[in-house]
Amino acid sequence: MLMFALKNMAIKRVQIILIVLSIVISAGIGVLAFNVAQQVDDGITDNAGYYSLIVGPAGSSTQLAMNTMYFAEEPVGTIPYEVVSDLQRDQRVIQVIPFAMADNYNGYGVVGTTADFLSTKAVAAGVMLADGESMQAVVGANVAKYNGLQVGDVIYTSHSAGSSETHTQGLTVVGILQESHSSFDNIVFTQLHTLWEMHDHGGEEHEEEHDHAHKTVCAVLVNAKNPGLAMQLVNEYHGKIITEEGKSHTLQAIEPMAVVRDVLNDADNTKYIVFVLCAVILVMNIMIISIITLLNMYHSAKEISLMRLIGISMKRINLLYILQNGMIGLLSTLLAFCVSRACLLLMNDYVSSMGVVLNMSKVYPAELLILLGVFLISVLPTMIWTYFMARKDSIHE
Repeated sequence: MLMFALKNMAIKRVQIILIVLSIVISAGIGVLAFNVAQQVDDGITDNAGYYSLIVGPAGSSTQLAMNTMYFAEEPVGTIPYEVVSDLQRDQRVIQVIPFAMADNYNGYGVVGTTADFLSTKAVAAGVMLADGESMQAVVGANVAKYNGLQVGDVIYTSHSAGSSETHTQGLTVVGILQESHSSFDNIVFTQLHTLWEMHDHGGEEHEEEHDHAHKTVCAVLVNAKNPGLAMQLVNEYHGKIITEEGKSHTLQAIEPMAVVRDVLNDADNTKYIVFVLCAVILVMNIMIISIITLLNMYHSAKEISLMRLIGISMKRINLLYILQNGMIGLLSTLLAFCVSRACLLLMNDYVSSMGVVLNMSKVYPAELLILLGVFLISVLPTMIWTYFMARKDSIHE
């Protein structure tokens, strides 16, 4: 029976190719849209709860949040390091992490911070940053993978992407982070004071001047003792003006979760539009699949009558066509799943601009439900047709 089904499929290959394409398009787009939307949501919300507030230069709150938590935007600007010192002395605060982002290594951003910033991460090789050391680097999994880096290698960063002007001082790779399928995979981390040293190119006579000028940070990540104190700090630091050597710096303070909720609300509107378009495509393809399948079964009526005349039972004929269309549906849904994973790979560079690294191995239960639904729909017209053929059959078993 299996061989007969395969031969029958070969004869009707044009119709079968149309069915396969329809299933791959409908199921593939549906699965891809859901997976990307869910991974973006998960990736954005995962980091947002780590900190009570973020203090940075006045400007776009979204840009500040995306830069500090997902490394996805350029820094808003810089603020004096004294903001870090003030917060460290504040009794309402339990953790203060300075953050600076400058330079790049072969297109990957470089972040200067303290060991606390990576306290929730683990290394696959080597060790974590040590605040007391200097000129060290811990690199993300993708940075190491795509640049062939190992512990002990020395890397030279440049001022901007594609720039041939690199720093004369190299960073020794002391650790490689475990792959987390997050924006941390694409970043080089070093000590904050190392970043200052690399940008201090003055001679000894200007050492004090340069040291002072470069003691700035792009943001300060803060954990308060409780949410109430966090809101006090937000209100206190938002709009605060600091004057340093005649230059004024206006600060902003944000609550990361509130900013992320706003970003996700905007993204949800786009997501729902995409889901509606996917649903329309899915319905249209279901109609196409059903029509092609029913036409195929209609033209098979003579074959069925012939098989009945030579004594093949209607039960076996039903099984034959259900088996045939079941194989087509199964093959098509598997292809749709593979196509969705290939598209995830192609979309990774674009989505990484939002600070999210897509994980091709990540499968959500809803994706399997979509594939199962499309598979059942691909087989349903055959089951209905063969059922009515059996009812109308005038040759008794």
